[in-house]
Amino acid sequence: MKGSWFLCMVLALTLPSGRVSAQYYDQREYAPSEARYISVGVLADDFSPLSSNPLPDSLAIRYNRIMPTISFQQGSAELFFGYTRYTLSGESKAAILVGGRYGAEVPIVGRWPSTLLLPLQLAADFTKAEGAGSSKDDFNIASIGVGTGLKYRYMSRSLEFSLGVMELAQYSTEGIGVSNGFSAATLGDAILLLRDVAVFDGMVIGYRFRLQTWSMSDPKFNYRAVSHGPYLGIMF
Repeated sequence: MKGSWFLCMVLALTLPSGRVSAQYYDQREYAPSEARYISVGVLADDFSPLSSNPLPDSLAIRYNRIMPTISFQQGSAELFFGYTRYTLSGESKAAILVGGRYGAEVPIVGRWPSTLLLPLQLAADFTKAEGAGSSKDDFNIASIGVGTGLKYRYMSRSLEFSLGVMELAQYSTEGIGVSNGFSAATLGDAILLLRDVAVFDGMVIGYRFRLQTWSMSDPKFNYRAVSHGPYLGIMF
């Protein structure tokens, strides 16, 4: 009886210790961000023809404008929309950018709270810029492809910070024609999530960069877009 009582005491003392040890270990295992937020921002958007574009200056699309944006993100999934207007050959024209990304992040080095990651993503976007001629000269290109890069993430109970860059390789096609080709894009972003603020579930401050080029079978659609700017969001 005394031996059984002693064994029960040993088990009672060791079980709580095991739970604490498991909790301590779980905290240090990397877990993907599940933050969900909506944000608004602006982009300094520069759109211009590549040197391989044969259009004369009077017909080529060229602008440098501020583009307001709105985006939604949950975990590694993102949807965004941007719209602006510019003047070309004395007429007001519209430019639209719509896109989305979804994927996963593979830990390379480190554990909670500081980790270096390999992002793997599927991405799609549609860019429209009205031209000076007829509607057939408008830039209406949809692209879809995959990409990877590097991302650093720091996570704690009160904040999350990430800094990353990614390269995309995409198949592109003209929206209303038969032209197709290749699009390469470089994406970069820096994001700070603050949870201990009195705004819904938290606040998001970010800055994004995008460099995208199109090389199409019809070279009049060979263009380059460079955009970057800040955004502000709320978590919910």
